Amino acid sequence: MSWEGETPKYLVPHPNEEDAEFWQGARRGELRIQRCTTCGLHQHYARMLCIHCGADTLEWVTASGQGTVYSFTVIRQNGVPPFKERVPFVVAAVDLDEAGARVLAAMPDVAPEQAQVGMRVHATFRLASDELGFVDFAAS
Repeated sequence: MSWEGETPKYLVPHPNEEDAEFWQGARRGELRIQRCTTCGLHQHYARMLCIHCGADTLEWVTASGQGTVYSFTVIRQNGVPPFKERVPFVVAAVDLDEAGARVLAAMPDVAPEQAQVGMRVHATFRLASDELGFVDFAAS
C-alpha cells in the first residue's frame, strides 16, 4: 500500500531553523541527519546540541538510508483522515547504519504480520509539498 497522493494541509511539516534541512532533504530523496564533529556520532531529529556529548559542533550529512528495526507498533485504530483509511499500518523505530541515529517512521509497504524487530529496511521518500518530503521505510 503506497501513501503517495495529496497530503492534507494539516499534515504538511512546518520546518524551523533547526530541522528544515531534514524536510528539504526528504523532498530531494535524501535522508539528512546531523553528525557531531566532536564525538563522530549521529542524531535524528535535529537539535542545537549533540545528544551524545553535548557539543555544538554539528553538521548535516546524508545518511545511507539503511537501517534495522529496533522496535515497532501496529496502528489498528485511528479516526483521523487520512490515517483511518490506512489502518492497520506499521510505525517503527529504525536504528540507522550511521552510529547513534534512530528514526521513527511509518512503513506503509510492510504488512503488520511481516514486521519484525531486527529486519533490515531502507528509506523511501514521498512528497509532503512542493518543497518538503516525508521519510518512510520499506523492507530491504
